[in-house]
Amino acid sequence: VMINGIEMYFIFDTGAGLISISETEATFLYKQGRLSEDDILGTANFINAQGDISEGTIILLEKVKIGDRTLTGIEASVVHNLYAPLLFGQSALEKFWKVSIDYTKNEIMFE
Repeated sequence: VMINGIEMYFIFDTGAGLISISETEATFLYKQGRLSEDDILGTANFINAQGDISEGTIILLEKVKIGDRTLTGIEASVVHNLYAPLLFGQSALEKFWKVSIDYTKNEIMFE
């Protein structure tokens, strides 16, 4: 997945409400000039898979490219943890008409 022109590797997560990145990736995007203070929308509380609640920052990603599709203006969360996994969640997935998984080919198709 390309986030604002930077390649990143995500876990496909239909249970995640937003694309989620760690502070490490957010800091890298900021230092590369691919994320600015104007892209910060606010904060929110998030519940992880274990049921723990933590605060995160909501940001706006200018471009999210997966395969040959480019999405614009996608909300994402920055988890205040340097080692949090990158999750490709519903804020991007809901922009597609259909998402399907072919387990025999290990492929995810976006329509």
